[in-house]
Amino acid sequence: MARSFRFPNVDERIGLALFGTPTTFDLRTQTSRDYEGGVRARWGAFSGQASIYDMRLENEIHFDPINFVNFNLDPTRRYGYESAATYQVNAALRLKAGLAYTRSVFRAGAFAGNDVPLVSRWTENAGVSWDIWGRRLVFDGVVRYIGARRMDNDQANFQPLIPPTTLVDLKIGGEIDRFYWSVAVFNVFDVHYFDYAVASSFTFGTYNAYPLPGRTFLARGAVTY
Repeated sequence: MARSFRFPNVDERIGLALFGTPTTFDLRTQTSRDYEGGVRARWGAFSGQASIYDMRLENEIHFDPINFVNFNLDPTRRYGYESAATYQVNAALRLKAGLAYTRSVFRAGAFAGNDVPLVSRWTENAGVSWDIWGRRLVFDGVVRYIGARRMDNDQANFQPLIPPTTLVDLKIGGEIDRFYWSVAVFNVFDVHYFDYAVASSFTFGTYNAYPLPGRTFLARGAVTY
């Protein structure tokens, strides 16, 4: 159990205020009462953990992307479930997976019962790590799923959802003495997607979306002294 708080910082008060826009020195401190419980276990080659949590927030600080100011939301609640598991197939091969369910809703005010924008209910991942040649040559692959969520500024919950996305990332690399190298491919299947959008408060289907890169490549090399 915990009691937490966060003071508004200077940027949140005045940093993004446009000329002629009132500053927000009246922002109140964000507070939260948090409850969490979980279990962790290991059985042979399998290890895993799971937890549930419940957060009840007051005066959650939220950025308004239309007017470029921050304000305090009506009371909100965030609760859900998180889990992660690893299976050691052998000394060189590991399988990993994770699953999370998250709800974020308004507890009171004009939007009571509605979803808070930009929070996916479901996120999942599954991956494999293979030490092909000790630490000299290692392969990693992961599949990530991010569920649908409400667009920013859609507290009324009437706009279309940001679509769910499934991405695959692959990397191969290694360490030799003081040298490290890797080559990675992100978004292997060149999925066209966006994970942030600002919706109109009045017109259905009107929004600004910010697309993310398609397939990308990254090569790295480093040495430590």
